[in-house]
Amino acid sequence: MAPTIIAFLITLILNIAIGIAVFFFMLLAMNGFSESDANYGFVTYIVLAILASLLMATLAATAVHLLMKRGFRSPSASLIGIGSFTVIGVVLKVICSIIGVLVADFVRTNY
Repeated sequence: MAPTIIAFLITLILNIAIGIAVFFFMLLAMNGFSESDANYGFVTYIVLAILASLLMATLAATAVHLLMKRGFRSPSASLIGIGSFTVIGVVLKVICSIIGVLVADFVRTNY
């Protein structure tokens, strides 16, 4: 039980840190938008990033649990779960930031 909780927490912390870094790059990318238009994109990104972080942490804990049932030792199962779902989290955060920029562009264009 402890390796699954540790995997959940480490994956969650890493995904939150990655989300903050991607948020700052998103601030740079949305430099030309007005504040009222950019806020919609930022809110969209924050909501999607939180959901992605929680999903990746839950899937990492589930993967560690399943790998330990299959006979993996806890350190190797934790490294596999944490590593794989952190990388997937990075990809999801980049996709979330693109969606946030697209939402801000949609608001700027149509409203």
